[in-house]
Amino acid sequence: MEKLNLIYVASIGRSGSTLLECMLGAHSKMASAGELEIWPHEIMDGGVLPTGSGKYVQEDPFWMEMERRVDPLKQPEPQIHFFREAHNAGRTLRTERIAEFKNKPLSATVNEQIRQFGQNNYEVFSNFLDLIAEQEGERPNWVVDASKDPYRLLWLVRSGLFNVKVVQLVKDPRGFIYSVTKPHIHAEDFALHRRLWWTFRQAGAWSIRNHLIAEVAEHHLPPEDYLLVQYEELASDPEGTFGRVCNMIGAEFEQQAVDNFREGSPYAIAGNPMRQRSGGIKLDEKWKTTLPTSSRLLTTAITSVNMKRFGY
Repeated sequence: MEKLNLIYVASIGRSGSTLLECMLGAHSKMASAGELEIWPHEIMDGGVLPTGSGKYVQEDPFWMEMERRVDPLKQPEPQIHFFREAHNAGRTLRTERIAEFKNKPLSATVNEQIRQFGQNNYEVFSNFLDLIAEQEGERPNWVVDASKDPYRLLWLVRSGLFNVKVVQLVKDPRGFIYSVTKPHIHAEDFALHRRLWWTFRQAGAWSIRNHLIAEVAEHHLPPEDYLLVQYEELASDPEGTFGRVCNMIGAEFEQQAVDNFREGSPYAIAGNPMRQRSGGIKLDEKWKTTLPTSSRLLTTAITSVNMKRFGY
């Protein structure tokens, strides 16, 4: 079985992953499947978020045909959404899986799970690329998966079925906390203790997820197949940063992929609604003036070790 070329965007949400995914999808040699692990939930829930075309899965001709060719809910276990328990969330800490991130032999049971998981995803990705080739006359060289999840990434890498290039996208944890708490910062019914508890949980999630992604890179990827990108540099210098990403992948830089990034995910499965918005790329650092001091100090205390690791 010939390996598929896979670009995996790894991060925690609210870190600019959709922006990068759209740029990659706008490249002439790449095609983005979006947050692929959400697809089974979109089918089960009857469409929650629109695809890159603006339609829901049960109305989108592309994904209707994809489901006809390979129904992810009829594949053998573990299916492609194995690490996504609900449409909007997957567990951040899976203590039973942590040992798998080290480069050590696994049990026969886990190896079989990884093998089947890899084959299920291979079947979906392969049909995805085939269908694009039929519609556009050319098969993309790379498929982009913006599922972000480190456990999913680990199993895809360990399956041995993909040539994986990983871009880890990180955001200053204080900016991340601002993004996830800003709807409640000034809400009268959102008490201080609730905000700090939410800050504590999300800061912990930022540290855990980014640490695990880095563990995959350290133990399972050659250095040339991994690139760490800060959201702040992507938003402030999109051309230069995307050029670095293309260089790591081994693809030529295309200016149009940056200029027309919102057109880069016509086939992407549900995800961030920014795909349907308008406007250019703008660095958002409102947290520097708006994030409450208590949230800022708590976030810094919880994430300090990993902040330094990722350049903050």
